Amino acid sequence: MLLTLITALSLQVNAAVAAAVPSADSSLNSASVQNYDPSSAYDREAERQLLEMANAERTRVGLQPLKMDEGLVRAARTHAAQMASQNKLSHQFSGEAAVPDRIGATSALHLSRTGENVAVAPNAEEAHVGLMASPPHRDNLLSSNFNVAGFGVFRSGHWLYVAQDFGSSTPAYSVQRAQAAVSNSLEQLRAQARMPRLQRVENRYAQTSACAMAQADSLSGASPPSGAYMLRYTSMQPETLPSNISKIIAQRALRTYSAGTCYAKTRKYPNGAYWVVLVFY
Repeated sequence: MLLTLITALSLQVNAAVAAAVPSADSSLNSASVQNYDPSSAYDREAERQLLEMANAERTRVGLQPLKMDEGLVRAARTHAAQMASQNKLSHQFSGEAAVPDRIGATSALHLSRTGENVAVAPNAEEAHVGLMASPPHRDNLLSSNFNVAGFGVFRSGHWLYVAQDFGSSTPAYSVQRAQAAVSNSLEQLRAQARMPRLQRVENRYAQTSACAMAQADSLSGASPPSGAYMLRYTSMQPETLPSNISKIIAQRALRTYSAGTCYAKTRKYPNGAYWVVLVFY
């Protein structure tokens, strides 16, 4: 029997907010954006103001402030420049990677959730007011799920193109800590089922199988060993087990198990996920 759990990335992409969109004559073409000096094209003061205003709003409702991540900033700035070159607000242009892929390619953080706001306005204050007046964008700015962000502002003439990228950063575990987190959760469920404690044994097969799945970007990337029962799944956090694992844990015939974990960023999981193998005997 094979139990599969895919914990999907939660991506919030909402319609852009803008009181006005500049005329086509005032936009930059793609070639000019590529030749722009980032130090002059990106408005760092506006980026700082937007982050301060966002965190002030979060403080007012009792939320922790967003922490700036350089990887998210790079993703946001690149997209803001792309919007300026197209003279259009969008979360993805033709030939451009989707939001999770853009963020995953630039940020080293382990992210369980991503989101994005986009806007165009003559200044940071008007951009912030417009975003807060739009429920989906306000939800992103005031989401308790997000704890990191990167704001990018590209100046084109008298207009600021704004991209706000958000993420939910989770702790980064070593292989040993990830395996321990899986084991602790498993043993807690076993105790709740009033079953004898299982003995964890070292088995290199479990670890190599987990990494084989990650490399293949598929849960079928590893075959179960002869005579063993193998459970394989993905999770954003190693301590989170599949919801229906309790039926397996409660089996009285189980005596020992091995755990293998492998964290990887893949095409399916651009922001990373733990590939987990549990082998029961």
